[in-house]
Amino acid sequence: MKKTHKRVIAFLLASTFVFSAMTAGVFAIASYLNPNLSSSTSSYMSVNSVDDFINLIENTADIFTEVKEPEKHDAPQEIVPTIIIPGISQSISYLADENGNPAVNSNGEELSGGLLIIDSSTLPGILINTAAGPLVTSLIAQADIGLSDAIYDTVTQVFAIQSSAKDGKAKQNLKTITYNYPVAEMNQDDKDYFYRMIPMKSVVDEIGGEENLYFFTFPLISDPMISAAKLNNYIQMVKEQRGCEKVNIVTISLGGTILTAYLELYKNTNYPDINKVLNVVSCLQGTDVMGDFYMRNFNIEDQFFFQEFLPMIMKEMNGYATLGHIINIALKIFPRSVIENILTAAVDGILDTLMLNCPQFWAMIPTDRYDDVIEKYSFIKTDPEYSRLYATISKFQEARLNLDDNLIKLTQQGALVHNVCGYDLDYSSQDYCFFAAMKSSLTTNSDAIIDIDSTSLGATYVKAGDVLSEEYISTHDPKYISPDGSIDASTCLFPDNVWFFHGQHHEVGRNDVVIKLIAKLASGQINSTADMADKFPQFNGNRNTRDITRWLLEEAELVFAEYENDPTLYNADDVAELRSVYNDSLVFLENTICEPTEAAAMLERFEYALCRVGVRDPEGDTSTDEALEIICAFLDETIYSVFGASGFSDLINSEIEVKPPVVA
Repeated sequence: MKKTHKRVIAFLLASTFVFSAMTAGVFAIASYLNPNLSSSTSSYMSVNSVDDFINLIENTADIFTEVKEPEKHDAPQEIVPTIIIPGISQSISYLADENGNPAVNSNGEELSGGLLIIDSSTLPGILINTAAGPLVTSLIAQADIGLSDAIYDTVTQVFAIQSSAKDGKAKQNLKTITYNYPVAEMNQDDKDYFYRMIPMKSVVDEIGGEENLYFFTFPLISDPMISAAKLNNYIQMVKEQRGCEKVNIVTISLGGTILTAYLELYKNTNYPDINKVLNVVSCLQGTDVMGDFYMRNFNIEDQFFFQEFLPMIMKEMNGYATLGHIINIALKIFPRSVIENILTAAVDGILDTLMLNCPQFWAMIPTDRYDDVIEKYSFIKTDPEYSRLYATISKFQEARLNLDDNLIKLTQQGALVHNVCGYDLDYSSQDYCFFAAMKSSLTTNSDAIIDIDSTSLGATYVKAGDVLSEEYISTHDPKYISPDGSIDASTCLFPDNVWFFHGQHHEVGRNDVVIKLIAKLASGQINSTADMADKFPQFNGNRNTRDITRWLLEEAELVFAEYENDPTLYNADDVAELRSVYNDSLVFLENTICEPTEAAAMLERFEYALCRVGVRDPEGDTSTDEALEIICAFLDETIYSVFGASGFSDLINSEIEVKPPVVA
């Protein structure tokens, strides 16, 4: 299955998630100003992960393979197979036709994805038929003449494939790709996809090879309790195939909700099948990102929302904030009241289509905010049409309330539970900064997606960048206080089995040290923070080595092989320099104490050496882009200093007092 990614989908999702209504007005502007936003002629879009749609690096091949008959293997009893329960975007689902085969759109493209399934062949028609008329009318009248209603309809139509009914079930016939065999038996395309999503190649040797690594997938538009029952069946299948008595479970991000449900469903069995649980940045007690969205708790302070927000998103997407400044200016053609109306309509559309009726989204609401959210949507408790949905989400909430007890019971049966976390970031940090619109970004201490108390099972924290009080620190065990003073691990459920990476973003696969720690934990070489503490301390830093480990080392090795076959291909001094950088990188990667600036410096050296040898192009002249960004920023700031968050026409209606522009 070919999945074409476009920069426009990154913009669409970023805008839609917080204020998707604006998409209708700025879509044409964005495409015109930045042709790269529409780099493919295909009309099919698939968004498989937040990381992918921002960085646009995925080019997944066909994964619709025939399901293989399970093969039994005689594995040594001391080898414990490991089952990966992946994150929100790493299981591929597709819209199925009446025969259960992948449905296609009008252009013959299969409708599938990991995060969103959007039929882009219908987007032009939806925008023209639904939003274009009210958009023009509202512009002329400088008032909301059906525009907010049109935006609501547009959003619901765009996300219709993944809508849920009032009973919590998917409205469409959605199927999820499953792998009923180990990674060793995947075809090459599927294997490449797996390692691209979950970079665990360095782990397989330590857990007995790919034949002991399994990938349990589950649907996003579903009930986590149902997925948990399927996980139990999957565990039994793995035990039969491998001839073993127990398995290891590795949860990643959203996979933590499936573990939570599983432990509740089978709490009366004493968990005979589980050897070890390893939670990696796992959503164990929800995330305030989701709680804020359900509660509409957004940061709409004028300076942030109407000047800083869009440029921040655009700078993350393509390195320059220019387009964000242009859109800020363009939005002034609407009165502020219209912008507020369409924002509300967009949020209504997202909630009603994707989130409100979907149990898996409810599973991401923080445990301690569930009562407030269910009270806000109290009709779910009282309307008989929602009775099944209410029973479903209530059952999962009970599972979360029992999670600590269930995990303790699991350890009492001899299993180990480990947690790996990132911390000291707010939601505007590094990537996915559109989550900065969530008000909890002002108070969180997280990996920029999931709060530290959720991933760590109970760490005490202050907001990112702050320090615990001197009184608190002086009265608690310093062993568990983070070096930056922002968290205390002693209050975690398993304080000696949790590892923290300071400043580590949720996309932990970018950090080779995290992957190495996972390997040591899964293989049993490390069973607590006291083991190998000199190499894997409980509190570590962060680094991004993805480009080095995924591409640069291989590129250098190819150069060396080609040079050995034909020394005339490259300059000897350039190859020598590349080999020096290559060797230094291997030494660098052996050091498991993370420091981000060292990783960045090594990456820069490596890229320069590959440019020097001629296999990579040096960065082009960026002076024009930089100058344009400065000009647009100046215009945006000047206009904001006069009009603030109001539109141009608000002046005519005497709704604002014009201020002289601020001159720096």
